[in-house]
Amino acid sequence: MRDGLLVLHILSAAAWIGGGLYSWYAFTHLVRAGSEVGDSVPVLARTADRYFGPAAGLTLLTGIILVLTVDPWGWTDTFVLVGLGVFLFSAIWQPLVTNKVQARLLASVAGDGATDQALKGFHRSSALDLALLVFAVWAMVTKLGY
Repeated sequence: MRDGLLVLHILSAAAWIGGGLYSWYAFTHLVRAGSEVGDSVPVLARTADRYFGPAAGLTLLTGIILVLTVDPWGWTDTFVLVGLGVFLFSAIWQPLVTNKVQARLLASVAGDGATDQALKGFHRSSALDLALLVFAVWAMVTKLGY
């Protein structure tokens, strides 16, 4: 059971990070392509919650089950606290910052013309979130503090 949960945990974290990297890439290229891409940017933005919610949720759920069922790992282990902290940060950061940045980006694509500034804001917001996710993966792989 441990190995299956661990694989699922790793795959869901990879989906979360990979989706973030792809979003960065796709939004950048679609926004720069301008009117050639039609409604691609809004469609991609609308589908993000249906992708990232399950990926992040499954990462959290499998991590919790692993801590509850694997003897040497506990709630006070540094790598577990890092993982929970990054999940919590992302859960707060997304609605408070990223959603607003993304709304500005969508408005710029719809015609207000400030696409360069909106794209820079999107990149800054995404970079922080992705950097923390990569740090969490590093903490998990190295079992930071264990």
